[in-house]
This record gives sequence, structure tokens and C-alpha cells, in this order.
Amino acid sequence: MEALAELRAVTDGVTYGELAALRRRLWADEDDAYRWFGQYLPAPDRRNAIEAGFEERVRTALARDAALRRWAQELRAEIAPVLPLARLLDRQPALDYPVIAPNVSAWRVLARFGGVFQVDHGWAAVPDLPTAVATTRDAIAALGEALRAEAPAEVFARRGFSLTDEELVGWLAHCGYRVTEHELHQPRRTLHRAVERISPGRRTTRGPTATDLVAELLAQAGKPLHLDELLRRMDRSYSRGPLYNRLNADSRFVRVAPSTFALESWHIEPYAERGGSSTENAVRLIETEGRPLHLDEIRARLTRPITREGLRNALNATDRLVRVAPSTYDVRRSG
Repeated sequence: MEALAELRAVTDGVTYGELAALRRRLWADEDDAYRWFGQYLPAPDRRNAIEAGFEERVRTALARDAALRRWAQELRAEIAPVLPLARLLDRQPALDYPVIAPNVSAWRVLARFGGVFQVDHGWAAVPDLPTAVATTRDAIAALGEALRAEAPAEVFARRGFSLTDEELVGWLAHCGYRVTEHELHQPRRTLHRAVERISPGRRTTRGPTATDLVAELLAQAGKPLHLDELLRRMDRSYSRGPLYNRLNADSRFVRVAPSTFALESWHIEPYAERGGSSTENAVRLIETEGRPLHLDEIRARLTRPITREGLRNALNATDRLVRVAPSTYDVRRSG
């Protein structure tokens, strides 16, 4: 497919280290997005630069008058205003084709960095989910304003919704309304509201995330807090390691002392201990030796304990190092 080839021309240049940074947005709809790679993300400024650069390359490719742009226009017309992601992938199987090894599908790149459509909780929307929700609420309001009672299914069809009855029931539930398939075809003046969805912030059925709770605690305290103090104040139980990794990976926070976090908006100088991370120490070791070093040699010289697999993942995730032989690393040279 010519459009996929144009997209691959952009994505083939993504390095392993860049992918570790891009995954934050590529898997933004999944709760476990940070679980295995959050510890190895670059610093926020470097991560933001990687994301911005990749987004610019993707949007530049989409702007060209070529097959990729035409495919994007076709996708928008098919989705608008909203469509279940599963049905979209069934209709457009090329969207599920991996364009970044090992498993980054084309739809993730087009949705997260191309702005072709937006995906959240299994729904694809054009131009985005908030607009699709607003269109839905306008259609429901029109039921009450009409001269005579109408079937909701007919009103939504006139407004461009091409959903099956089952899909429309699911979408209305996502928007906060309760209706059955039978009721969709009965003349009605309104729809019943379900329990109010969480607002503002990210809308989920499970409530705020752990990092959202940390942001609230820091705002209430008005000062940096140690990770153990944050865990003590949280009303739910969280594992220390995963929460530490998520805070380091979230651009809303900055580490200002060992295991102590502040809000980035406070503009406090980040903690810059000489000991640094395992990756920084590995870079210094290689530069000092002036030659590539094997993983086991690096690990033996580190002053802080780290598992072999953990160190391997950290070294593979950084763009400051390059693997020159099996489990052997050297500093990446510019040019």
C-alpha cells in the first residue's frame, strides 16, 4: 500500500531510544503504558523534543499531496463523527500494520502524532472526542426542541452517525446517557442521564490516576514531598517502585531531591546528583575508558546495585549509547 510506504519512510528512522519516549503518547489510552518503560524515559525536555520532532515529520508527510494524505482524508470521512475502533480496524486492516518495530500500528502514529483522528476508550472520533460528545449532546437537545417526538436513532442518523444500534447504545453510555436498543426507535423527547462522568481532567470510570492524586497532594501541600510521604497521604495503596517511575516519566513533576518531587510549574531546580542514573554512569565509564564496554563490565563498576536485565533495558533505551556488539556499548558519536 503506497500510503503505508510513505508513513514507513518517516517511522523507519525511529531509534529504540526515541521509541521509549514516543510510547508515552503512542499508548496513552492504556493504563499500563508506563509499566515496563517508564523507568528508562529521557529527561522531560529531551522527551518533549523527541515527541515534537516526530510529530512534525509525521504531519509534514500528511501535508504532501500524495497517497498518505488521500488515505487520511478517506479515514476522516469514514469515521466522522465517531466510530468504534474495532470496526474501523476491521474496515481498514492496513491501520493495524506495524510501522515501528515491534508492535506500533499505523493507527497509533496517525492518531497520536498525525492528528488524523482521536482514539480513546475504544472509540475513534473526528476531529476529536470532545467534539463528537458535543455533537451527541446537541442531537439529544434537538429531541426536546422538535415540534413532535422523534426516534433518537433517526435524529442521530441525520447528524451523520453511522453506528449500529448496539454501537449507538455503547456510545451514548460513554457520553453519560442510558438507553436501550428498543428505545432508540421509539419517539422520545429526551434520554435518561447516567451517573455524571468525572470532570475536569481525564474522564475514566475508575477515577483519578495515581499521578493525578500526587498532583493534588502537592498542590494542597504547597511544597515538595518525599515519595514515602506521598504514599502515606494517598487514600489508596500503590507500589513504591511503579509510582516512582510514573512520577519521573510525567512532565508535571520534577525531582528536586532523592525521591522527593515537586510540581514542574513551581520552577524549582531539578536534582542533579553527580551519582546520576545507571545510564549516566555507564556513559561516564565508557568515556573514561575510551573504548566500548560489555554490559557485565559496566554493571560490575556501578556503585549502585541494578539487575542485569534492568541495566540492559536502560542502556538500550537511551540515545546516548549505541550497541556495537552483543551486550557491548559505546557512546554515540555525532555525525
